[in-house]
Amino acid sequence: MILYYILAWVGIHLLSAYGCSRLKERTLLRLTLIFKPRDFEGAGWFKVLAVRRWKSWFPDAGGWFRNGISKKEIGLNCHGGRTRFLAELNRAELCHWLQLIPSPFFILFGGGGVGWWMGAYGIAFNLPLILIQRYNRKRLLGIMRGDEPIMHSSLGVVHLKHKDRGSPPP
Repeated sequence: MILYYILAWVGIHLLSAYGCSRLKERTLLRLTLIFKPRDFEGAGWFKVLAVRRWKSWFPDAGGWFRNGISKKEIGLNCHGGRTRFLAELNRAELCHWLQLIPSPFFILFGGGGVGWWMGAYGIAFNLPLILIQRYNRKRLLGIMRGDEPIMHSSLGVVHLKHKDRGSPPP
């Protein structure tokens, strides 16, 4: 029975990742309104969860599929690169939400402790990755509005000049 659950999770991960990899950039950019940062996600929310500290521990699966791209390969020094990065953040978050949806079904219909463990796995695997996408999107949208300077960071970002002084921030 456990083997079936493991195979089910592998299938869920692969199918959702493949399906999301097929979406066009234009479609993904339309999702920005759905995934926009919420009021409760202020800077304090991500600081309390220390997302910046642990987000680099997770691999970037963007380049694992044909036509996929690793987020580190996207240059953020131009508007086109930032727009592409936003689309890829939307793709990643959508994919992980889709992978999270089956978790309650494993709990409800999985039978006993194994079902609970499988459901907990789905939540524990996808929730941190969703938080990473939301953290990166909040920062990226701040950069695109000019509210936040781009500096060396875990976004794999170039160093742009500070908007107010015309030079890099201290």
